[in-house]
Amino acid sequence: MKKVSQLICSFALAAMMALPSLAQPLEQPNSPDYNPKATYDGPYKLNTWSISAHIGPSMFFGDLREYDFWPVTKTTSDSHKESGTIQGGLTLNKQLSYLFGARLDASIGNLRGMKRRNYNRYFEGNYFDVSLAGTVNLKGLLMGPNKMKRWKVDAYVGVGQVFYDATAYDLTGGVKLRETGNMNDWIIPTGLNVNYEVTKRIDIGLDFRLNHTNSDYIDATYGGDYDRTPGSFDIADQKTSRKGNSELDSYGYGSVQVTYKLGKNPLKVAKVDGKWDYKPEEGGYYHLRYTDPKVLIKPPKILTLEEMDSVAKANRPKDIDPRLLLDTDGDGVSDFFDKEPNSPAGSIVDGGGRVLDFDAYVKNALKNGAACAEIFANVMFDTDKNTIKPEAQEMLKNVARLMNLNGCRLQLAGHTDRRATDRYNIALSKRRVDAVKNFLINEAGLTDPSKVIVDYFGSFKPIADSAKREGLLKNRRVELKLLP
Repeated sequence: MKKVSQLICSFALAAMMALPSLAQPLEQPNSPDYNPKATYDGPYKLNTWSISAHIGPSMFFGDLREYDFWPVTKTTSDSHKESGTIQGGLTLNKQLSYLFGARLDASIGNLRGMKRRNYNRYFEGNYFDVSLAGTVNLKGLLMGPNKMKRWKVDAYVGVGQVFYDATAYDLTGGVKLRETGNMNDWIIPTGLNVNYEVTKRIDIGLDFRLNHTNSDYIDATYGGDYDRTPGSFDIADQKTSRKGNSELDSYGYGSVQVTYKLGKNPLKVAKVDGKWDYKPEEGGYYHLRYTDPKVLIKPPKILTLEEMDSVAKANRPKDIDPRLLLDTDGDGVSDFFDKEPNSPAGSIVDGGGRVLDFDAYVKNALKNGAACAEIFANVMFDTDKNTIKPEAQEMLKNVARLMNLNGCRLQLAGHTDRRATDRYNIALSKRRVDAVKNFLINEAGLTDPSKVIVDYFGSFKPIADSAKREGLLKNRRVELKLLP
């Protein structure tokens, strides 16, 4: 029982190691989840199920064990012919992640063994067992996903049940000594499974297993006191198969295995220029037995300078029409939209740059109750001054009157020419904007100062060439934009 407890602890430890991998599937937000019908919920979909068939010689380890795979030599009557021991079975495999999986096994076979010393007997028996085991991909764990790419080496441990019957015979005359009848007991299977990927559907391999049982009676013989006469090893009226003075029995096999990988549209990776070339975008599925989902993530391409230049040119927006950046007449409307690009300086214009008779516009708005429309105007300044000239004062009074009556808003933007430093020009443009706002409030009678929006840009937004005197004059301005 001590060995069984240790094996159960080993199995529990292996299961705990697998849990983090199962609870936290690989995630890659930038990876395309290109096919929702597959069965593995990772960054790419992969097939995970397979079924295996195996066949090979079985072997027994217990009281009546003297030879393993060698034929048991005995003197028998004609009713007991020489024959080898063999087993076969099926395995259903589920790959839970690249490193961890599970397998459900069912095997049927026969066992034989004998021992001359002390026992002078042999036995023959049949068994059927089922078990569930967890697997660990040793090759992937130790060597990674791309070395020995076609190979898969798993270690596994689990728990199951064995159903058996056996008969013990005297080795000298072949006399039947004892029969177990139909019995069953717990087993702890441990083993090593080696597979090679032949095609996208078929693997071939070897499976080596040792089943640790909770019984000392699989050979129809209990271990006992060797000083007693032969036959004393049979404890009469035994109520359980677990009693005996010797170690518990074990049995196992070494077998050839063929595996069929289940799933739709299987893919098998191939080498291109010495590297494994994965192409899940072709619409198929690689199998999780051989493919770590991490290798399906395409690394980001590092562009060369030439490639970056080519991409930049391909995505370069169309050049801006230079007329959008020019305002030749300084009325606040760019030449591209200006219907009258030669308006006199200081003119009141509409959104299309057309000169308006502001007095007529105000009278019409008051008479008809019309809502405010976008109207542009400029207040011009002398060099390094923020004093409002008399010709602009009357215009500002009319603007304040219209704002009070119709609820219009006003956007002010201060500008300078390019002379002086940027810091000085920013401060000067702010003083000019403040001067206009204060005039509207204190002199023109604007009742709601919150309707005035203020900004200032120094010399960073010229509307004319500052290399010329006329250009310097046009750039010294405060733009007015009347808004609904």
